[in-house]
Amino acid sequence: MKVELKNIKYAAFASEETSCYSASLYVDGKKIGEVSNDGKGGCDLFRGDHVAYKEADTWCRQNLPKWSLPEFSDKKYETDIEHHCGSLLETWQYTKDYKRVIKTKVLFIYPDKPGVYEIKHRGQAEQVIEKLQAQHPGIRILNTLPLDEAVALFRSA
Repeated sequence: MKVELKNIKYAAFASEETSCYSASLYVDGKKIGEVSNDGKGGCDLFRGDHVAYKEADTWCRQNLPKWSLPEFSDKKYETDIEHHCGSLLETWQYTKDYKRVIKTKVLFIYPDKPGVYEIKHRGQAEQVIEKLQAQHPGIRILNTLPLDEAVALFRSA
């Protein structure tokens, strides 16, 4: 089952306890409704096909990895549809930030150092990439990786 958020509208200024957003919720390519949160700390709201939403929630609980808050306890929690939507929203935010940053910078990772490093390319990204690769063999240039992989590395740093 593929669960997606599309037509995302995010309001950082209104996000207090939770993310303030609204989005269309799609399951296996079919729109099943709208999901939103007012950003004040409450649960997500859903408007649409509640049967399809419940089926997606059940699928998420049964198939997605459990999560925990290790700083508080070792207890594992099921990933429900609301938690999954939150994760999709977070991935969307990181993707948006990543795309914005690579317009002006080359991002790279050293194999033996933590973190993502950046250097301005001033419109000459290919030349900067070639120079970095020559000077630092073994580095990974995020700008040259597939989007999903680059965003995952960008996010983990």
